[in-house]
Amino acid sequence: MRRLAAFAVIASVRGLVVQLDAGERECFMLEVEPEASVFGNFELIKPNDVSEHLVVTVTSDEEPKPLYESLGSPEGTFAFEAKGNSVLDLCIANGSKGKSDGVSRTVGFAIRVASKHPTPESLEAGSVSDLLDFSEQLNEGLLTLIDHQAYMRSREETHRRVLKTTKSRVYFWTCAETVVLAALAIWQIVCIRAFFETKRSV
Repeated sequence: MRRLAAFAVIASVRGLVVQLDAGERECFMLEVEPEASVFGNFELIKPNDVSEHLVVTVTSDEEPKPLYESLGSPEGTFAFEAKGNSVLDLCIANGSKGKSDGVSRTVGFAIRVASKHPTPESLEAGSVSDLLDFSEQLNEGLLTLIDHQAYMRSREETHRRVLKTTKSRVYFWTCAETVVLAALAIWQIVCIRAFFETKRSV
């Protein structure tokens, strides 16, 4: 499935979360301008889950080879510059239809585009360029940290749901066990009383 993502005009995109069934593949289109900086990250929401079937690729209609590819890694980051007007495809796959382990997985990801800033002619080109590069690196690191926080919230929500379900099951089976033990005790009392009454009558 392919979705059009209008990330090119957005400076900041929060981490998104997608759930993939076994063998499912989701792709997101991204239109970028020439010399734009593209960076992003992804992370498997369940850290203890086996990630060997998780495949993340970023391809361009201008390049025959993938700009980024990750095979079996639970998390990763990528960054590159667009060479021209192009359309990028960010694809996340949970195995393939012919090769999967039958486990659905939840993946958080984010992708961002930063346009190249023109250097003012009245200022020194080198110092301003270095300052802009440094500020973009800081901004990229901060946004990546925000993404990881969003992934952690999703992970905590998943754990909270699992814990709530587990508590409900424990409560149900505890009540069922109590009822069974009470019924068994009553049955034993009735049997013992009947035994002694029969013996007394004899």
